[in-house]
Amino acid sequence: MRGLICLILLFLIVLSGCRQTIPKPESYNAEASENDKVVQSNPKTTIKHVIQGSDLFVECMVPSISFSGMNKNVERGKIKVYVDGALHGEYYTAAFVMKGLSKGVHHIKIEVVKLNNKSHGLSKEFYVTI
Repeated sequence: MRGLICLILLFLIVLSGCRQTIPKPESYNAEASENDKVVQSNPKTTIKHVIQGSDLFVECMVPSISFSGMNKNVERGKIKVYVDGALHGEYYTAAFVMKGLSKGVHHIKIEVVKLNNKSHGLSKEFYVTI
């Protein structure tokens, strides 16, 4: 009987603790710097990048542009990549890997252009450290 009373008291203490209001978590609203923002006309356009070792993985999701030419209903385009101001390459796929970047800090510029190299107005600039 004594154990049952202790169990009921313990249960009541736990329940009384659950009635208290939970404090709001402290958080900060962080905005991307100008260098990390994607310049875009379509809000569904995203350009993401991930670094693994000396390789840079890039993924460009642009619903209104086809890089491979498979979708005949949208405009064709390509991706030009600049590393430290110099043209590194042109890509005709939405995702690609830039292998073997040298150690150090690099300024990367990714630009989505038409096949005749005229800008679509979509670009992203960022820094990576290898």
